[in-house]
Amino acid sequence: MFKKVFLALLFISNWFGCSKDIDDEEISFIVDQSKLGIEISDYDLGVKFHPPKNWELQPASLSKKIESRNSTESFIYEPIYLFFNDSSKAILSVGKVVSVDSSISKSAQINFYKSLLLSKYKENNVRFSSFTHSKINFTQLIFEKGNLISYKIIFLNSGNDIIQFDFSFRNEFKKNILPNIKASIGSIKLAENEK
Repeated sequence: MFKKVFLALLFISNWFGCSKDIDDEEISFIVDQSKLGIEISDYDLGVKFHPPKNWELQPASLSKKIESRNSTESFIYEPIYLFFNDSSKAILSVGKVVSVDSSISKSAQINFYKSLLLSKYKENNVRFSSFTHSKINFTQLIFEKGNLISYKIIFLNSGNDIIQFDFSFRNEFKKNILPNIKASIGSIKLAENEK
């Protein structure tokens, strides 16, 4: 049964991959350092990035609530970092997405995960695009549900683990927050494990 669902979702993913609405291009980011917090270098996660300025790191216990909310039957989201902006109530969750089926290749896993997200948020005005920056192939899903907007950024690190950045905020703060979010996305780089 799982294999049939996987093949169906893989077909949907490939179909979306051929859509003209999807941008797959090299994007240049002008990273405005004044919109960024301090750099986080996590060699176990395989990334370096800057959270948006004034987004404070929160205790790991809050991450467990995010983890249970974002898990599916085929994938488990393991948040590593959770940042919160007190004035806008915006959240950035950064973590790893792990497949429960280790027999599927990593490239197939990320396509399957993208398909699951597209299916999960199809009722929420979802937009999907792909772009390359800093030699990383990113997938971006933007969806709106009521007053909430979420930017999910998904990519593979050098160890072929699925990494997810999830920026969530209320629509009324979009104009002020979006430049900081774009700067944060532009700051993402792969970090090689220095063992």
